[in-house]
Amino acid sequence: MPKTTLFFLLFYASLCFSQQSDFKHINFTKADRIANTTKTKRLYELNKLTYNLTNNLETDVEKLRAIYVWICNNIANDFRLYTLNERKRNRFEKDSLKLENWNSKFKKTLFKKLLKKKKTICTGYAYLLKEMCKIVGIESYMVNGFARTATVDFSKLTMPNHTWNVVKLNNKWYLCDPTWSTGISFPEEGRFQFIYNDGYFLADPELFFLNHFPADNQFSLLGKTTPNFIEYTELPLIYGDAFTTIKEHISPNKMDHILKKNSVFTFQYLLKENQNINKIKFIIDNGASEKTIKPEFHKKNNILTLNHTFKNKGFFDVHLYLENKLIATYTFKITN
Repeated sequence: MPKTTLFFLLFYASLCFSQQSDFKHINFTKADRIANTTKTKRLYELNKLTYNLTNNLETDVEKLRAIYVWICNNIANDFRLYTLNERKRNRFEKDSLKLENWNSKFKKTLFKKLLKKKKTICTGYAYLLKEMCKIVGIESYMVNGFARTATVDFSKLTMPNHTWNVVKLNNKWYLCDPTWSTGISFPEEGRFQFIYNDGYFLADPELFFLNHFPADNQFSLLGKTTPNFIEYTELPLIYGDAFTTIKEHISPNKMDHILKKNSVFTFQYLLKENQNINKIKFIIDNGASEKTIKPEFHKKNNILTLNHTFKNKGFFDVHLYLENKLIATYTFKITN
């Protein structure tokens, strides 16, 4: 049996809805403290760095945590490098030889900057996590795919635009995105701000899929229920803060909707613990102006249900905020 076939069989055999809550009995305080106090100017001694991060930790998940948090607190996102690569890939899209040459050249530039400057893009983050996991005996793979953000136009996207990881712990596979856990780029200002987002560490596969479509759908961790690419592009637009506030996006299951005037529409979410449901709002934008409203809502067993009546005809973007965090965007066409 070929090795790749054997891997796929073993991979599918270990699939389940793995997420961070599987380790709620683990206290990550020690791992986080080590990650936050370990410093290095460059990455030339990766074995030594990984040893310093993990030597005093007992479980694989704690070791992964220390590695992950260290990466997310020390490796800056290089947006200029990302835009350069995107521009060149689009330029050489129809010339396979030039594209291959560019990819080879860019790979050298990417890893040189990662090692020397501690700056990179998604490929570098995923590679670094994989290599550091390998040093401590944790199985990890890089996953190429399509990331969904407010600025992505799927009608023009022909190649994967993002990379993340799957990691294996206790014979189960988990999803991580160190790039999106790291912080926020401000391209106009030429700066990057570290803001750690724990929601992408051992993320819930169903929630993760809302903005991550793997080129090889086995890496969705959803098994046979994995939606196809067209279905993926029709999903609601979910933002990073959703991963820190909700466990599950229950409904609606699409972004675009057509309703009649005075229709009542229902939104539903399974919340994480200790969310302040009094700080809920919709910002509704018709293209010319926007207004803020507080929807009707109730919560039972951490399931939050929102209702809104669309009283006016037109096209609207509806943005959901919880505790002043942008959670999701939907579009509505309201007719007579």
